[in-house]
Amino acid sequence: MTRGLLRRRPGRPTDRLLDAAEQSIPGMVMRKFHNHGGGETPHRFYDLAGRGRHRTVRLSPALGQVARSYERDGLGAELDARWSIVESSFATGIGRSLIEEGIYVDLDTLHIKDRHRRRSVTGVAEAVAGFQHGRCHICDEPLDSGTRTAVDHVFPHALMRRFASVGGWRGPDLDSLWNLAVAHAQCNGAKSDRMPKPAELIRLARRNEAIMRSPQPLRTTLRHTLENAVPGRRIPNWTAFLHEVGKVCA
Repeated sequence: MTRGLLRRRPGRPTDRLLDAAEQSIPGMVMRKFHNHGGGETPHRFYDLAGRGRHRTVRLSPALGQVARSYERDGLGAELDARWSIVESSFATGIGRSLIEEGIYVDLDTLHIKDRHRRRSVTGVAEAVAGFQHGRCHICDEPLDSGTRTAVDHVFPHALMRRFASVGGWRGPDLDSLWNLAVAHAQCNGAKSDRMPKPAELIRLARRNEAIMRSPQPLRTTLRHTLENAVPGRRIPNWTAFLHEVGKVCA
């Protein structure tokens, strides 16, 4: 319910929505919260006890650790981004195109958009920071709330311009989600147009693999990238994909 404050006003539909939420959230959503990828998360953040009006929620030490960690500063933005993606996937007339075709990145606004309606879904940085464990892709240090961030082209965008003068760029679109990562603005500025280091490629492969295990439409977008990377060939994973991109750049 963080998307807006619902007030109880007699005769308004929000009353029915609130009543339904009060009944369904403890019995369904909160009981399924720890389910992930066919199993359960390694840590439980709360337990439910009792029934009906006597139901209580007991918070676990693991939740306290999250609340005290450096990651708490980015959780609000990340949760809002994930919810925006879910909302857009559910929206009438938009969900099908997002689920079947994925999304694209508007580099002018650094926002993820629906391909059909060109409607903004959420920010790139907010959507992918959690898949990087809240760390800078370049230096691997935490993305603290007081530090300016930037969206980095891991394989520099300049490659497409450079190869255009010698027969054209033969690799995948470097402006796509698979090649964009969150970094400290200072790290991104110092990196400039250099090629990615081996450690950065490992982090990018792991980040993309994590997104592939996420809900639609981010997963769809990266799946299409893998399927269309090399015509007539199947690329099995992101490590192999990035190796192929490196060969194009050599």
